[in-house]
Amino acid sequence: MLKPLVFAAAMLTGALAIPLAQAATVTVTVDDYTFSPASVTIHPGDTVTWQNKDSVPHTATALDGKSFDSGTIDPDASWSFSFKAPGSYPYRCSIHPDMRGAVNVQ
Repeated sequence: MLKPLVFAAAMLTGALAIPLAQAATVTVTVDDYTFSPASVTIHPGDTVTWQNKDSVPHTATALDGKSFDSGTIDPDASWSFSFKAPGSYPYRCSIHPDMRGAVNVQ
C-alpha cells in the first residue's frame, strides 16, 4: 500500500517526469564579410547568436524586412534572436548587402 503513495508523490514532485527537449543556441560567426555557417537549421524555440569577429560593423536583417533585425552589431559584439515559428528566414547584412545567410526552422 505504501508503494503507490511513494509513486504518486514522486509523480507530483516531478522526480519521474520525462525531460523535455531544451532550446538550443546556435552561433553564426561574422568575419571577413561572411556569415559562417551561411545556413543553419534549428527547431522552434531555438536561438541564433550572431557574433561579429570582423573589424567593421554588420547587421543580421531578415529579407522580409520584419521578421528580425539586429541593428548594428559592432566588432566584438553579438546579437541573439529566438525563432518561434517554423519556416525559412533568409537574411543579409543591410550594410553589406552581398552578405547573405539563412535560418531554417523545422
